[in-house]
Amino acid sequence: MAAMGRKLRQLDLCSGVGAGFPLSGIITRKVNLCGLCEIDSWCREILQQRFPGVPIYNDVREFPRVQGIDCITSSPPCQSFTVEGKRLGGADNRDCIPAILRLVSTIQPKFFCLENVPGLLSAPQYPGEKPGTYFKQMLWQLCECGYDAQWIVVGTRFKFGTRWSGKRLLLVATSRSIELEWERTTSWEYQIGSQSQETGIDWQERSIQPRMAGAGIWTANRLDRSPGTPSGNRTNRARRAALGNCLDTRLGQIVWRRILYLNSLIS
Repeated sequence: MAAMGRKLRQLDLCSGVGAGFPLSGIITRKVNLCGLCEIDSWCREILQQRFPGVPIYNDVREFPRVQGIDCITSSPPCQSFTVEGKRLGGADNRDCIPAILRLVSTIQPKFFCLENVPGLLSAPQYPGEKPGTYFKQMLWQLCECGYDAQWIVVGTRFKFGTRWSGKRLLLVATSRSIELEWERTTSWEYQIGSQSQETGIDWQERSIQPRMAGAGIWTANRLDRSPGTPSGNRTNRARRAALGNCLDTRLGQIVWRRILYLNSLIS
């Protein structure tokens, strides 16, 4: 089994204000946040306040070489994929998923996690191409650099003073360098079902779509709106944009619970 007491070393990319994977990882008390990356200057100021002493890198496309990372987490911009936008995919200069995947290939962590809007599943790689080609290409890239992926879409409906509802795509990719007996592992769907009361998620609103991709093939088994904040000065606009991209901490915990479970099975 995995070494007892050793925390997973996390690098978080496209961190926003750190309310998603970084905060939910700290809550587990089993994750050591080793680095953050965010291009927005206002968000970086918030990250410095929330995570003092943690290195903050500016651009995922110009990332220094790092080692000893167990898990890369990422919350890339969704504008390239959301059904409410133009869905430019790889033609959108805000699309940084290719840069993220290059880092995964270089660093080779045990786990890679990504969250985004469900529109990523159906987005074309480039305008005019077939729906779903972007996600399919992403899976091929993960497979080629040694990872198997599983993903779900979870719907939420809850209150933070104002009503905030939507669906999020959650993906966990596991390095094939890790020897796991997948047929004996508890399914992610079962884990989520047992976790529903703990997270406080209203599962009447949920949509769970388990998937697994690996060994060069991908198979199938079976938007996000931000709370309103007044327009006005630059800080309010920056805050509104940051909140719109936030991953709810309880959804982040769904991902971490899966990672920690899989890590516990490593010999």
